[in-house]
Amino acid sequence: MDNQVKDTQEIQSGSDLPQDGFLFIGELAKLTATDPKTIRFYERVELISPPRHGRFRTYLASDVRRLKNILTLRRLGVPIAQIREILDMLAPEEDVLASEKAVRHLKQHLDLLKNRQDELLLQIEKTSTALDSLVA
Repeated sequence: MDNQVKDTQEIQSGSDLPQDGFLFIGELAKLTATDPKTIRFYERVELISPPRHGRFRTYLASDVRRLKNILTLRRLGVPIAQIREILDMLAPEEDVLASEKAVRHLKQHLDLLKNRQDELLLQIEKTSTALDSLVA
């Protein structure tokens, strides 16, 4: 079974969560292979809003799925503002790559990346030409 599918199923079933039904930040960091500082950053930019129990933040299965979606989108180079838009389209248990709306957004992101790639290749070519003329 594909690991991402397995992860999604385990999170949805709650099998990754302790019996009390929530995780603390260190447990979430370990589960998602993410630094706690990264998780706190996503909280500061309001991509994740965990409830508090006393002075501790606690994370539910929906927070784990949301963080995994955020991490997936960041690995794809999606800016924070667009991540917020995409997450707003998803149900709490939904995987970002399984959402038709999110995939349409990602296709637009891919087009943008391809345009940037073309621009960068042109800049590389012009810079190389300029440097080659200096050496000659």
